[in-house]
Amino acid sequence: MPQAANSLSGAFPDQGRSRTVVRQADDSEFVIFGSHFTKTSPRSASLYSGARLDRLDTFVFLPCMWIACALGFAIGDYPLLFSIMPPLCLVYAIVRGITPPRLLATYVTLCLIGGVLSWGHAFPRSWQLVFLADAIPRQLIPIISFFIIAWAAKAYFLRRIQAQDIFARGGVFIALSYFVAPIIMFVNDVHYEGDDTASTILAAYGSFINNIALASFFIFGHLFCSRGARRHACLVVILLIAATSHFIQFKLVALAAILMLIGFPPRSMIMAVIAVFVASYAIQACDIPGAVARNPDKGIRVAFIADAFQSLIDTSGLGIGYGTESVRWVYRFPGMPDFTFMPDPTTISKARLMEVLSRGVHNSFAQAMLRLGLVGLLLLTFAMFRALPPRGLPKPVQCHASMAFIVIFVACFVNPALESPRQLIGVGFAYGYLLALRSCAKPRPGNGPLRLAHPGDSRSIMMTEVV
Repeated sequence: MPQAANSLSGAFPDQGRSRTVVRQADDSEFVIFGSHFTKTSPRSASLYSGARLDRLDTFVFLPCMWIACALGFAIGDYPLLFSIMPPLCLVYAIVRGITPPRLLATYVTLCLIGGVLSWGHAFPRSWQLVFLADAIPRQLIPIISFFIIAWAAKAYFLRRIQAQDIFARGGVFIALSYFVAPIIMFVNDVHYEGDDTASTILAAYGSFINNIALASFFIFGHLFCSRGARRHACLVVILLIAATSHFIQFKLVALAAILMLIGFPPRSMIMAVIAVFVASYAIQACDIPGAVARNPDKGIRVAFIADAFQSLIDTSGLGIGYGTESVRWVYRFPGMPDFTFMPDPTTISKARLMEVLSRGVHNSFAQAMLRLGLVGLLLLTFAMFRALPPRGLPKPVQCHASMAFIVIFVACFVNPALESPRQLIGVGFAYGYLLALRSCAKPRPGNGPLRLAHPGDSRSIMMTEVV
């Protein structure tokens, strides 16, 4: 008997084989993938034929992602383009009729309540010096945008999973991210402080700004789910970026991918990556001046987080709310010159002050703790780990999903990914995919393989790995 199988798009090397649908007398269908087949119900079969890219995909959701790919770090120079993305994604999600991510929705609701309470000065104070009520909406917009984009991505990937085509238009994503974005960044003279534009563009390939996070979704997908030249090409790209970028986080992510490629358990790798980053920051927090002296970029991030914990203590675990700064204006360490992170608030315009007050702690988990205390930290952590890939997926799918989760975690742990338009789109895209994957992968009774089911449909398709 042929083995019943139904793979996610790109999960197996023969993903591109022809699919034949044979209708039976009982109105069920056999969907045949090459030499393997699975029996589906009429409801399940309809999901395949109705899940091709349609006008909503092509003209509403995907263009938002492609704009993020093309602009890269320069998206901050085009606020109007960013401002149209959440409304379009919201329309897309509502029209699709997909339930929003519940835990993330709970966290966003808490943020909105926190914003209202901050307006009335209900939160206790810590070391922060400035409060500006007009900055509250600006501080809330990024997390609301992330929620909407993740919701739309979940709706998009539910259809792509059912259509066996999660890597649809992947070539467009990669081309825009790796070739068009650097050109636009160069034209806009985008650069990190102290670097020239060329150095910044080269280094940015190892960051997890929108275009890199979006391209990485497809690069890691083909690394695990393709065979032959395509896999080798993706491996070369990953190694090349790891070798040329000065961002240590990408080097660790690349190492995680290689270890999974040679057989390391994906979920264990996720836990290992989390442990390494948390332990590294905890160790350096014991000697912040030394950490700043050894590596100013990373050391100052540890100082930001230490200040967030100080505010947590000062506010008895409640947080400081919104409308205030997240980091100190000036940092002083023994034996080193003052580190002026933000300009003197008395010398800048109100518009500039609102922009400065929106800068994050460079760690989205610490940012949630700073603003909303322990409740905010726990809610965001639970919402993020709700996207943890389930057990029992086919190995290529498990590896790809695990890499998507690692990218999300690293982006949120070393950068203000949920507070910055430069990152939240790419992170939201991957997060939505992981939620869709969990919605479709339902455990069968006992210890059987997972089943691939449309949410809300009691009938399902068996999902096992083709061997």
